[in-house]
Amino acid sequence: MSDPSSICPIRSEQVTWKALEGESVLLHLETGVYFSLNETGTAAWELFDGATSLATVGDTLCARFNVSAEQARQDLFELTQMLLKEELVKIRENHSTPSGTEQS
Repeated sequence: MSDPSSICPIRSEQVTWKALEGESVLLHLETGVYFSLNETGTAAWELFDGATSLATVGDTLCARFNVSAEQARQDLFELTQMLLKEELVKIRENHSTPSGTEQS
């Protein structure tokens, strides 16, 4: 993947989901396959809006779950790769924000 500050995951239109007690159940409408996300995965999933960068998602997870930046990056990378493979998310690259600056 490219620079995490320019990658903005967005949930696929082919996925419906429901949060239940901090966890989520996702249903891919085309394949009929269900997926579940734990509390951390759900927090990331909720931020996959196409406008929030992976870097920002990682920072949010660090603050919310009191984990190291390295652990959050690794877990987020693995989650994003799995969601991409299963076609549950797509990636939008935001090239309008210069590297190292936050989008408002």
